Amino acid sequence: MQPSALCAPAGSQPNRWETLCALQGLLPLLKKAAADLGHAEMVYWFEQAEAEATNLIRGRPSDTAAIPTLIASSPQGRH
Repeated sequence: MQPSALCAPAGSQPNRWETLCALQGLLPLLKKAAADLGHAEMVYWFEQAEAEATNLIRGRPSDTAAIPTLIASSPQGRH
């Protein structure tokens, strides 16, 4: 995804958009690390978080009603 204008630094203190953009940049790394460790449930949640961050940056509202369905469809951890 192209960085949004909202992700541009605005001052000396990070704003919420910069923080969200930084999180969006870290999520692919976290997802890869989880995959390398064989944690499918973590990969799933990092993918969901990445999609949610992208939606928020693009101005699409969060769908909190979908959270129970996401939890129910999440891969089960192998402990």
